[in-house]
Amino acid sequence: MSAHKQTATLLIITSDASDAERLIGALREDGIATNSVTVPHVERLAEVIAQRDCDLILCCSYQREIDLDSVLSAHRKLLGDIPLLLLEEPEQHAAHLAKIRRSGVRDLLRRHDHEQLKLAVAREFNDLQRRREAAGLQQRLRLCEQRDRELIAVTSAGVAFVQDGLHLDANPAYLALFGYPDLDELQSIPFLDLFVSAQQKQIRELLRGGDANALGEPVELTVQCCRADASQFAARLLAAPAEVDQEPCLRLLLHPLAAPALAPAAPPVAVAEAVPAGDAPAAVPGLPQLLAAIGDHLDAEHRVQRPFAIFYLRLKTEAQASLRELGLTQHLAQRAALTAQVLAGVATEGGFWARLDDDGFVVLVDEVSDAEAQAIADRLLALARLPRYGSTPEDAPDCALGHYVVRERAGAAEDVLNAAYRLCLYTETSPAQLAAATTTTSDAPADAQVVRRLQQALQHGHFQLVYQPIISLMGDDQENYSVMVRLLDALDPPLEAQEITAAAAQAGLLEEIEKWVIRSAIQVIGEQRRAGQRISLFLNLSTDSFLNPNIVLWICDCLREFDVRGNWLAFQFYEENITPNLATLARLVDTLKKIKCRVAVKRFGMLARPEQILQNLPLDYVLLKSSFAQGLADDPAKQQRLVALATLAHEFNVKTIVTGVEDARSLTVLWTAGVDYVQGNFLQRPSATLEVSG
Repeated sequence: MSAHKQTATLLIITSDASDAERLIGALREDGIATNSVTVPHVERLAEVIAQRDCDLILCCSYQREIDLDSVLSAHRKLLGDIPLLLLEEPEQHAAHLAKIRRSGVRDLLRRHDHEQLKLAVAREFNDLQRRREAAGLQQRLRLCEQRDRELIAVTSAGVAFVQDGLHLDANPAYLALFGYPDLDELQSIPFLDLFVSAQQKQIRELLRGGDANALGEPVELTVQCCRADASQFAARLLAAPAEVDQEPCLRLLLHPLAAPALAPAAPPVAVAEAVPAGDAPAAVPGLPQLLAAIGDHLDAEHRVQRPFAIFYLRLKTEAQASLRELGLTQHLAQRAALTAQVLAGVATEGGFWARLDDDGFVVLVDEVSDAEAQAIADRLLALARLPRYGSTPEDAPDCALGHYVVRERAGAAEDVLNAAYRLCLYTETSPAQLAAATTTTSDAPADAQVVRRLQQALQHGHFQLVYQPIISLMGDDQENYSVMVRLLDALDPPLEAQEITAAAAQAGLLEEIEKWVIRSAIQVIGEQRRAGQRISLFLNLSTDSFLNPNIVLWICDCLREFDVRGNWLAFQFYEENITPNLATLARLVDTLKKIKCRVAVKRFGMLARPEQILQNLPLDYVLLKSSFAQGLADDPAKQQRLVALATLAHEFNVKTIVTGVEDARSLTVLWTAGVDYVQGNFLQRPSATLEVSG
């Protein structure tokens, strides 16, 4: 939980500034309130509160210039929880008491009674803090419940909720296990009828103790289940107390026990002497079993219960020569033998392997370090070999391999698998896994050298935040800065953000680097805000980061850790990543908006119909690609395109930022086009120091 604010920010409604100074001075002595905003009337009250984030309203209603009815009416229209306290002359106290009780005023205080003022402000501020904390917890609970439902819907395990012997809800995997086409048909069947008669007494006892008070701990049973077609299957049933719509019930997880067992390691044999391909598929686990195996390592919050390494192996295009030489049947037989011999040999007692298609294989190995995972990867690359045919060189690799160790928190099982698959694709053009490259020789590939430096920087903190101001052309006094990262170490020259992004993405390190940047930037802005600086920071979220389903929860944890508000941050996405991930980004943007963060799109205007992005996402800013600012003053066609994009953005109440501004002539064109903000080296180069104007 975030730490409470230590002092309140007051909005004082008074026509006499000296009265406001006396009031805030009395409160400042006891450390109750240190900041205040003074307004002479209640016009635009809601706008002032939103701009200054006020906590309490203190109204000097004894002044003739203050219309009490207008104050009460304006306060009722406020959307937030802002307590109102009235100050009145002692002789008028009793006359107004009945009126203010009906108007939602928190207290009526006597003028000049500073002790009563201190007690009332401290009490109301403490109560406000507790209400805000409760509201935050309720919001987190709703998000957790929503995420829980989303995970249940896509998990490969059967999940159901049962109350009074009937199903309240069930996910698609549960329906498929029992052979029911939809939830309505399942709900017409008593829960006991899903089990053989010999076990119904045991299940009935489980249901009787199924309320949250009686069933203190989860119960695990091995059961024999009955499908809709009267066939049976054995399963492991885990029952735990839960709630659906605030009603107690049982949450059931059902894992069938008939999944194929791990194939034993075969003795070294020639690949050409493999068993026929037709015998292999029945013994080889596939995608559903793989997702279930990954899910078994994660809890409901996606925390990793047992660290594991995931290896995605994909036969490369060069290996297709064997298909031409041997024909389809023998070629598939060799691949089945490759799976049974090499992968099953690596997946020891604590491991698991699966075959996803003709070309793709996955191995999971529990409790391994980074060095042990790299050794396994090297072994797979060395052993996963097919006979040489045609002109294929003897030392040419037959497969690409991507791997990483999963620790602490992860995404859904599908996200873990997709990340390994992306690593495999990135390394397909290299004979070794780029993500684990550690060579230090001078002839090592440049990207591998960068990856090595990135890995060391993450371990030893060799990164540095770099800031570039985003300057308003419309007189906005908000201090906005774009945050970038620089790689520093003692032996090699510094690397800027554009020099490390591609290698970091290929090596699967980009998300970890962006998390370092985000957390460090949140810490910095917390310090700057507490020092009185009104700055906001723009931070990048790449595809690797926003596809992590837990990224917003992680951001919330950082905000609470450093007592930072979401509206001080703007998160940026690249336009080219939006269309293929629109559904995911729409949910993410909606969640970011709920925690008051702002959202921006970079490289805006490159798509044929940019208005579709504005229609589908509630954006705050669009950043035009730097090429728009290059030669702008001498290019009428580019000027027309710029005006069209700026006008389009303003129609959706979105502000525009043009990056890459390198000359003074462009500024005049940008101002005429109605652009809101500009950024570029001509205005100020990126700096490791925040040069905030006083």
